[in-house]
Amino acid sequence: MKINNTNNWLKLLVVLLFLVTKNGYSQDVDLEKFYKPNFKVTGGVNANMIFYNSNQQNSREPFTYLLSGNLNISAFSFNIPVFYSLTNQGNDLGYTAPFDFNRICIMPKYKWVKAYIGNANMTFSPYTLSGYPFRGVGLELTPRSPFKISLMGGQLLKAVNEEDALGGVPVYERFGYGIKTSFEKERYKIGWIGFYAKDNVNSLNLTGNDSGVTPKSNFVNSLLFGTSLLKDLTFNVEYALSILTDDTRAETLQGGNFKDRLFSAKESTVFLNALNVNFDYSIQKTRLGLTYERIDPNYNTLGAMYFNNDLENIALRLSRPFYNDNINIAVSLGYQRDDLAHEKKQDTKRVVGSVNMNYKVTEQFNFTGSYSNFSTYTNKKLDQFELINNPNVVAADTLDYKQLSQNANLNFSYAFGEKKNQNMNFNYSIAGQANEQGGVIRKGQASTVQNYNLGHTINFIGIKTALISTLNYTNNQVGLFDNSSLGASVAVSKKLLKEKLNSNFGLLYNNTQSDVDTSSVFGIKLNNSYTLMQKHNFALSMITMFRSAANRPANNDVMLNFNYGYSF
Repeated sequence: MKINNTNNWLKLLVVLLFLVTKNGYSQDVDLEKFYKPNFKVTGGVNANMIFYNSNQQNSREPFTYLLSGNLNISAFSFNIPVFYSLTNQGNDLGYTAPFDFNRICIMPKYKWVKAYIGNANMTFSPYTLSGYPFRGVGLELTPRSPFKISLMGGQLLKAVNEEDALGGVPVYERFGYGIKTSFEKERYKIGWIGFYAKDNVNSLNLTGNDSGVTPKSNFVNSLLFGTSLLKDLTFNVEYALSILTDDTRAETLQGGNFKDRLFSAKESTVFLNALNVNFDYSIQKTRLGLTYERIDPNYNTLGAMYFNNDLENIALRLSRPFYNDNINIAVSLGYQRDDLAHEKKQDTKRVVGSVNMNYKVTEQFNFTGSYSNFSTYTNKKLDQFELINNPNVVAADTLDYKQLSQNANLNFSYAFGEKKNQNMNFNYSIAGQANEQGGVIRKGQASTVQNYNLGHTINFIGIKTALISTLNYTNNQVGLFDNSSLGASVAVSKKLLKEKLNSNFGLLYNNTQSDVDTSSVFGIKLNNSYTLMQKHNFALSMITMFRSAANRPANNDVMLNFNYGYSF
């Protein structure tokens, strides 16, 4: 069975489209509306320009722009949205990126048929195709019948040769194709996802060192099942099998097991698994949840930008409102471990717990709080001969390593005044971390970061002016170093020209002191926004920063941002 046979994919597409059409319910057609053009164009455009200047050399581009917008054309029963973005970002990177910075996507829609044309992205599931941008076409068919289908195909990566690539690491041209089908009833649903990606081995002419880059291919199959057969209980499971070939130039395995023969495995092909199970149960206002996730070491799919693997995760969730729904509490407790194949020199286990609470004391006074605890255990698997032959290795220091992390946050908000025109907000957060070895936390192996923030806003309703002031203090004790910073800001905002112009002017100052250095920052901010004829929006902002330090030259920079938006 050759999974890269284009004819097989076309045959499968024809069969699935036939099933969708065959199983679709008949729909009432309003001929009067159908023959009326109802032509309408809506959307918006946005232009953003940034000017930057500094008295020191900086890698930031002095001028960047971003033009973006959306256009929606509707007529009869058709709907055609168009999205685009154009920018000069990336022009001066010094290398060629394997993807497009400038993007345009057309998404025509008719009733339950939706298409993607151009630079698009689609998501089937976290373990198959997960928002990876591609240049090509996609299709979603969601009729009123239980059967649904989504399709995509296009270029995932552009070829980049050694001379133009980042770090001299070339990139093969890559194409991907995907399909997601599901059969959904009121009480249950089942589905299958197939995703296939392959590098074009002829897209590069490698003349020198290939930096270990090889043409890859990937075929992912995923089965999904969900049910709510029992009242207030939902169950969802996904199992994914990723067949990843690290080098498509390798020889095809001769013989092998049934799986190898079924998928025409090569010598560099590996079979990787991912499993996710979710239970959710509601008892009146209480909601319980349980999640189990297991991802094989080195699990990967070419349909995702980044992937965590080699982990097993179990999490329990509980949430419930109290006191006439004025108090909401959510609790979670989880356990995670790695080294599932028992091949690493060390393994890590993590216990994660968190509590979140929101308390609406009165209409004017609100309180929120959260606490989380992370405990990571790392055990290094030392060879007994290493302990014998190396006198500098202390077993108590290497066999038992524990990292403790705690975070807490408190927030108080109080509105007062005759018309609640004043608001006071206080926030406190603390984050602590400690490294424990052999049951002992040594000096310099603990850190604590605390932050205090007090803000006050007063609105002078009669003159349409607001005064905003903040005070901030941060103390960092990281290892053997201690530093603190104290800052304040004040800003005034006023509405002018019949509230069409909103002008804001602010000053900020921050001073940081440590055991070895002292620095300060002074900033000036100016923001103006103007609305014309309810459709045109202009915004102009400027911020200039003056930075000084005891042992470093002063740094002054200014950034000017202009934005124009038009909606129609």
